[in-house]
Amino acid sequence: MMLKVYSKKVISTVVASSLVFGLGNAVMAAAPKVETKQTGRTEQNVQTGVISFDEITVPRFAKEIQLTGTVLIDGPQLVVTIPGAKNITVTKVGDTQWKYEATVDVSALKGDKEFAISAYTIYANGKNAGSIHTSAPTVSQKVHIPYVTSTVAEDTEWTSYNRSVNEFTLSYNEVQNWSVGDPVITAKTLAVNGVESEVTVLGKAIEVPTAIQDFKFSQEALTWEFDTNTKTYSATFNILVTDSKDRTTTESVTKTGLQPGQTNTVSHALSDGFGTIPKTHEFAVPAAPAVEVVPVELSNLKLTLQAQNSNQFKISATYTIVYSDHSTKTENDKVLEGNIANPGTQNQNSSSKDYQIGGFVYNVTVTYNSAKKDYEATAVLKK
Repeated sequence: MMLKVYSKKVISTVVASSLVFGLGNAVMAAAPKVETKQTGRTEQNVQTGVISFDEITVPRFAKEIQLTGTVLIDGPQLVVTIPGAKNITVTKVGDTQWKYEATVDVSALKGDKEFAISAYTIYANGKNAGSIHTSAPTVSQKVHIPYVTSTVAEDTEWTSYNRSVNEFTLSYNEVQNWSVGDPVITAKTLAVNGVESEVTVLGKAIEVPTAIQDFKFSQEALTWEFDTNTKTYSATFNILVTDSKDRTTTESVTKTGLQPGQTNTVSHALSDGFGTIPKTHEFAVPAAPAVEVVPVELSNLKLTLQAQNSNQFKISATYTIVYSDHSTKTENDKVLEGNIANPGTQNQNSSSKDYQIGGFVYNVTVTYNSAKKDYEATAVLKK
């Protein structure tokens, strides 16, 4: 029997000094006092306690937080309640001072939230066991749970274009604005098909640029033009340009200085805001055409009158013929066919006649100056 009595005392002592847990509250029994003195604990439901909570800064993306604080209260066994909390523990650190700690799940919460904290003591034994002995006024602790207020795209830029797959690269900063603290900026890129006219990134509409995807030389016949001055050809041909929106346009290109009778390799390049596309095209240049050399003008024309009889003159001409190939030929005192009337013997001031001079038709006029008793021959080119 002595052994059984000893066992009951041990069990009773453990219960009196251990933590008692419950959902949303925590209880801790006061350690037994050695001294015996009047404590006033015979009274019930007296509000004498004070609750002080610790300020807390909740980090971003927090799943759970710890609410901690101190309760100053006189009583045998403390109970702390916080609606929505779990794992509430209390620890006695002084005669009337207690520490509490509680875990709160904030994974589904955001913004400013208030938590009501209540504390009271209860009788641990006796006829009033479980009844409230003393209590503290309930306090409300406000806690801010950070949350994302907006996510936007800034500093957008089209940085490159892959012509082989018709794909643009858009670079931008993803800016995550929070309810408190600095924004979070993350550099990102996005591949966009070139046929698209617009792309939306984080609610922001961005126009997709247009670039040259490719071009090729048309199979149509070339147009040739021979320059008699440089003895070279110019070639005009078409190229077919396809852009990133899958549209094809035709552009005309002219290349000059092509040597006749040779195979020429012509280079051509197109550029846009994303680079340059160079290409070459090879074709045979025709032989130089047979060009007829013809007189194009006379220069330094000089006419001389030769009397044939009293009524007529022969005309001789000295001149230089300029040909289409820029060559020249000079004729000296070449007698023109036919005679022209002497105006002095015909009671006239002048007489005129058309002549072929060096392949051109001129109207030749002989004028008589009665005062000086002399003659003058002039020529005007007929159109």
